[in-house]
Amino acid sequence: MDLLQHLLPSQNDLSLNSCHLDEINGQLTVELSSSHFVAECPLCHCRSHRLHSHYDRTLKDMPLAQFTLVIRLVVGKFFCLNENCRRKIFSERLPSVTTPWARRTTRYTHKLKAIGLALGGAAAARLSHQLGYGCSRDSFLRLLAGLTLPEAPVPISAGSG
Repeated sequence: MDLLQHLLPSQNDLSLNSCHLDEINGQLTVELSSSHFVAECPLCHCRSHRLHSHYDRTLKDMPLAQFTLVIRLVVGKFFCLNENCRRKIFSERLPSVTTPWARRTTRYTHKLKAIGLALGGAAAARLSHQLGYGCSRDSFLRLLAGLTLPEAPVPISAGSG
C-alpha cells in the first residue's frame, strides 16, 4: 500500500482508503479521499471548515503496468461562510489532481495532450490504445481544440541602413 501511495496523483492532498485489482478486466481501482479539512469557496474565496457532505467522483488516470487505473475520489462539500455569497454550498477543489467536472486526472490529460500535439487525431488514438491510454480520435481533437495558442513574437522589420 505504501508504494501505491507514491504512485498517486498527489501525495499531499489525498489519502488512500482502499484498492481493488480486477485481473480479468485489467483494472486497478483505488479509493482516495481528500486530506483537507478546510476548503475555499470558488466564488468569494472565503475559507470554510463547515462540512456539508461528501460525494464521489470517478477519474481515469494513467495506466499502471498493464492495468488501467480508475480513481474513486471522495471529496467534501462545504457551506460557504460568507452570507453575501450566492453559492451556499460548494465542492472542494483539488487542482493538483483534476479540474472541476473533469473525468480525468490532470497528469493523464497532460500526457494525452502531448500525444495529440505530436501525432494529431487518428494516429494519436492508435498510439494511445497501444500504450493503454485508450482515447478516441475525437477525444484527442477536443483536447487539442481546448488548448490556448502560444504567443507569437511580433515581427520586427529590418531597417534600411
